[in-house]
Amino acid sequence: MAKEHVERDYAVVGSWEDTNITLTVLENYIPRFFRGAKLMYESRSLIHNFLSSEMTLCSQSPKTVHNSKITNRNKNKRKPFVEPEVKEMIRRNFTNEYEFYYFCKQRLYKQYLALNLKELEVHGLLN
Repeated sequence: MAKEHVERDYAVVGSWEDTNITLTVLENYIPRFFRGAKLMYESRSLIHNFLSSEMTLCSQSPKTVHNSKITNRNKNKRKPFVEPEVKEMIRRNFTNEYEFYYFCKQRLYKQYLALNLKELEVHGLLN
């Protein structure tokens, strides 16, 4: 029922997990409201990253300024260990939710691929 509702009532269902794909599809499927959304998102991210790096530069010693190591800033250091059996039990109990999530994700990817069909054909990637 939820899948039918998405197909019938929503032009695009995206996710923050696939932000660039979501914004590209939204720009093309609903341009009246989302034209330039990806550029706006990227420019805000650039400004945020620039300001964050400037603040970091001001607060760090010269030795750490040139550290080129990429780290995951969103990592939860207090995340408790979850037993594999518990994870499997949750997957079993949330099968409908997982199925719906992957349905929406697949639909988004199909929409994204549909936007790029001509380019894929030119490069011979549809064989």
